[in-house]
Amino acid sequence: MHDSALLDILSRAGISTWVTVGTMILLSVGVWAILLQKWLGNRRKRKSFADWEIAMGLRPSLQDIARIAKSMPDTPMGRIVESASQEISGLSEFVTYDSLDARSDLVTESIDRTVDAEKSLNERGLTYLAFCTATGPLMGLLGTVWGIMDTFYQIGKMGSANITVVAPGVAQALMAVFSGLVVAIPASLGYNASAGFNRRAESELYTFGSEVVSAFKRGDLAALEHASRK
Repeated sequence: MHDSALLDILSRAGISTWVTVGTMILLSVGVWAILLQKWLGNRRKRKSFADWEIAMGLRPSLQDIARIAKSMPDTPMGRIVESASQEISGLSEFVTYDSLDARSDLVTESIDRTVDAEKSLNERGLTYLAFCTATGPLMGLLGTVWGIMDTFYQIGKMGSANITVVAPGVAQALMAVFSGLVVAIPASLGYNASAGFNRRAESELYTFGSEVVSAFKRGDLAALEHASRK
């Protein structure tokens, strides 16, 4: 359908078509704003994951991880390290074999809370995309039914069912469906892409969190071994 045809249909549209199309335009603005925000945000996070992976290498110490976090504080992993560091700073410097599990459990719980906060941050806007995915076609269908009702009313009023009477009303009704799909399709694609990224990001954050806990445990064990040699 050419742009001129779309504009011509809208110029002749009744209130049912304008209400539906206007609502879809408003919803579409929100959809594209969220899609742009998600694309930029996920791009930054993807880069930060790669930067962290390169910087950490194999079997980093807790000091190495803390040093990297200072250079990349405004990243999901940087926030995880900050949370773990705050928890560790509140623990006693005196370590025993009996306290090893309890100490690591406290650090793990702190990391899990931070990962949950990151998940909530990543999921912002997805509810709106899901709403538009489900509601767009339904509102388009409502506008279609409304338009068809108007068409049949005009047929009965004019006592004629020729193409010049039927076609404009049908075109306006189909415009409502079209506008609903214009909203629902990008919302659905954006939702699925973001949800897939969030699942991968969550897995990477939990893996990173386990590496932080492992580094903390290695530090505790090294302290115990050092103390046992005295």
